[in-house]
Amino acid sequence: MTHWLEEVHAALQGGADGALATVTDAGGSTPRHRGARMAVLAGGGQLGTVGGGRIEQEVVEAARAVGAGAPARVVRHHLTRDLAMCCGGWMEVVVASLAPSRDVVAAGVAARRARSPRVLETPRDGGPLALRPPVDGELARLRRPAVDGDRLLEAIVPADRVILFGAGHVGRALGPVLRACGFEVVLCDDGDTGALDQAPPWADRVVESFDAAEVAAAVGGLGAGDHVVIVTRDHAVDQRILEQLIDNGELAYLGMIGSRGKVGRFHKRLVARGVDAAAWSRLRAPIGLDIGAETPAEIAVAVAAELVALRRRGEPRAGDWSRDAR
Repeated sequence: MTHWLEEVHAALQGGADGALATVTDAGGSTPRHRGARMAVLAGGGQLGTVGGGRIEQEVVEAARAVGAGAPARVVRHHLTRDLAMCCGGWMEVVVASLAPSRDVVAAGVAARRARSPRVLETPRDGGPLALRPPVDGELARLRRPAVDGDRLLEAIVPADRVILFGAGHVGRALGPVLRACGFEVVLCDDGDTGALDQAPPWADRVVESFDAAEVAAAVGGLGAGDHVVIVTRDHAVDQRILEQLIDNGELAYLGMIGSRGKVGRFHKRLVARGVDAAAWSRLRAPIGLDIGAETPAEIAVAVAAELVALRRRGEPRAGDWSRDAR
């Protein structure tokens, strides 16, 4: 998945100009939510969407005017009462010129590429974007963009990357699914079984090691944006990797395959070695959403679904359509 900053930055580098539309607040049943972006370029191009239908039609018209020099605009509508859309919710969309935010967009792209998290501030009155380092605990609070008074705050984190320990049956089934879902995949294995004799096409990188410190050195460190998935062939290797990473509170996700019995035994061993409850609570094990998966392909679907849920919902759990007002 290409981050919206990358798309807008590429357009600006190519000489384009225009306006950026941002969903700064929303409630009820809406097609897009806080943080959704759409750029309407002066040459007629469009990047992204704020949900389609009449709300997008109005936003596009506003963006064309702003891109041509009109002041920033705020489009607020109840989708049913105002626009006769069937969604039932309401949206606030800020439309502002891209030109004043050109440098901030470039800085945001550079920060993501350097895997250095930032917080993007979008003024709800249409002012220029601002970028700053996160304060303590802020990234965890900004799993989803959040309104803070007169600003929308959005975490700009490194590209979602999966550090996949294990190139066995599950790892080989999981890798291509993760890649199709837009994750960068780093495959890690000791190669003793010949699993790395031919690098799989879905792996962005292969590291021949089960040592977390060696892997971290090879990929420039493990932290924000990194999702560690442990699916090796050896329980002792699983435990060693887990011990190395359980205290890394910056990881976006730490998951390990295994039965409840295996997980319980690991818990007793790590607690005996001083791992506290807060560190252990970061682990997702057994791994994946509980869909009754048994085969490698089914497990791959369950794990990928869990990571997509974390990306989209801010927590690695399935929702419920019947209760989900979002």
